[in-house]
Amino acid sequence: MIPIEQYADLCALMADTGGDVNKENAIAAAHGVSPELWHASKTGYTAKMSDPNDMGRTAMAFMPLYSAAQARARGGKEPCTLEFYTKVHAEMAFMKDPMGNKMNHHLVLAQNGTHHQAWLECEGYWTPIVGAPEILGQPNPKFNPELAQKFRVLMQQESDRINGISR
Repeated sequence: MIPIEQYADLCALMADTGGDVNKENAIAAAHGVSPELWHASKTGYTAKMSDPNDMGRTAMAFMPLYSAAQARARGGKEPCTLEFYTKVHAEMAFMKDPMGNKMNHHLVLAQNGTHHQAWLECEGYWTPIVGAPEILGQPNPKFNPELAQKFRVLMQQESDRINGISR
């Protein structure tokens, strides 16, 4: 298997492949990794992250590396605006289908012109910034109180829009 740092970098570069093995292999090859080694690494890391005996250690090591690789791939820019993040977040939370059930999140994403992988990147970027000042009793260094307040205001506006409330 390739090192986890290299695996995270390649995963970030493959974010828009939609699981197309030929595209993944081409990206891996362009970075010096054979299709066989890529497949073995992807299979190996997926198994480790799914293994209850690993107790999340591999996933915990992977996620910050992957987030950093995503940021590098974006050139340090936001993956989406706070306004877009809030709109989609609110629609996932509050929109109902014709039967009154919570709307399928893939449908919400499609209606907003995005897909699951892109949404995960937006969510991974914005949640620590606007979520909470502490995580499991530890300070959250990414938390931004001003942006968190803006998020709350936008979230109320989106909730009102979705629920047909005018203020």
